[in-house]
Amino acid sequence: MSLSRTLQTRLTLAITAAVVITAAVLTAMVWGGSTQVLAGAAIALVLLSALLSWLLLGQLLRPLSGLEGELQNLQSERKQLVEQRDDARVHLDEMEKTLARVGLEDALTGLANRRQFERGLLEEFNRAARTNLSLAVIMIDIDLFDEYNSAYGRMAGDKVLRRVGSAIRDTNVRPEDLLSRFGTQEIAVLLPGSKLDGALIVAERIRKSIEQLDITHSASPTGRVTISIGIASVTPQRQVDEPETVLRESEQALALAKSSGRDCIRTTEDMGKTHA
Repeated sequence: MSLSRTLQTRLTLAITAAVVITAAVLTAMVWGGSTQVLAGAAIALVLLSALLSWLLLGQLLRPLSGLEGELQNLQSERKQLVEQRDDARVHLDEMEKTLARVGLEDALTGLANRRQFERGLLEEFNRAARTNLSLAVIMIDIDLFDEYNSAYGRMAGDKVLRRVGSAIRDTNVRPEDLLSRFGTQEIAVLLPGSKLDGALIVAERIRKSIEQLDITHSASPTGRVTISIGIASVTPQRQVDEPETVLRESEQALALAKSSGRDCIRTTEDMGKTHA
């Protein structure tokens, strides 16, 4: 029952009780010796008072009913505002997650960007140092990429980057491995817990996957797009090794692969043999 109806019911009962008591008193007075005319007039007066009271009560309660309706509207509007606020909060959370992901992702290839790779390398390096495990870095370069852009155009070069990135992603890399576009045509792969021999298996699988794409490259000696790969691995020791060291060694191994004729893999062990 609404507030106005409840109040109206209680006031009606109170007025009715007053009328009944007044009528009873007047009737007793009449029976006690008053005239019938006086009794009739008294009863009419009581009934008229009751009618006027009822009309007055209706006039008083009408604004209250309107106020109650406005209160219900306000409650409904408040509920809608709360729902809109919750929806906006969910949308904002999704936007923040999207912005965070975009800030760490390469827009062209969908791989992690260099910032994310360097962050991941630091985290995995520190974890390996705590647990006495190894990690490996595979550095990949698309051979003669500038020549490809000159021959086929920048848009074709972007398409090659996307296809290469997708092919590397499809080589059954583990969920914990991090793939990153490290430079213009360089892709880095971080392999937590991997030693040099394990990384070499992954690298050869990657090299074969690009070979199987069979993308025509007229400026390449092979007639197709190929990649050169450098690999470095380390079991880091605190206050001895640095993340930048294994990264630099992978780049040096990559430089050796490129100077060795490209379309091949070289490791830090090959660097030692070359120097020897």
